[in-house]
Amino acid sequence: MKYINRIAASTTLVVVAFSLATFAQIKFFPNITDDNPVARIVLNIESWTS
Repeated sequence: MKYINRIAASTTLVVVAFSLATFAQIKFFPNITDDNPVARIVLNIESWTS
């Protein structure tokens, strides 16, 4: 059971790190988001909701 908790914590950390990196890229470097597929998805969703 302790390994499942470690795997879950590591996965959560990776997801949060990628989320922060994507947010920073969209916020501060919007002109280079074409190379990041996650950033493109986020920008497409934002364009649908606004």
